[in-house]
Amino acid sequence: MSTSSKGQIEELLATILHHSTAEDEEVLLHLLNGIRDKQQGIHRRYINAALHMVGNFEPEVSEVRIPVTPVIHNTIKVPHGGIIATIADAAMGGLASRSVAEGFNVVTTNLNISYIATTTNKELIARGRFVHKGRQTLVMECDIEDETGRKLAIATASFFVIQRRPS
Repeated sequence: MSTSSKGQIEELLATILHHSTAEDEEVLLHLLNGIRDKQQGIHRRYINAALHMVGNFEPEVSEVRIPVTPVIHNTIKVPHGGIIATIADAAMGGLASRSVAEGFNVVTTNLNISYIATTTNKELIARGRFVHKGRQTLVMECDIEDETGRKLAIATASFFVIQRRPS
């Protein structure tokens, strides 16, 4: 990073902190901790770091969790539907990508989600599983709940198997 970029960041942070609310500070701390976690190798992608996403992938099922914070709130202060779709895609796509042969990966070709409820609880949990495993396509389904077991949404998705791009 150039010196001028660091200077701009320092100036912007000073301005933000000077005018910040407690919620602004909570969000900033959340995002900065995510960047630090990525730098430390805890996360490979910025989206996972920004959401503090944690996943567990078994051969046939997956579980992805994120904390509910103001970072993911919509205008009525509940988790944004797009974030719920994102963790569903992460749970299903992460499981699908781990199931294909070495040298291959998957891309999402279709994602359907039905929203059932909202939550003000502390955590979102997406649990993915296979419906169909083909040579070129995989079909998955996912339940999204909060930590109390309240079902928030159900999702299905299709994935196409592709050859992995060179790094």
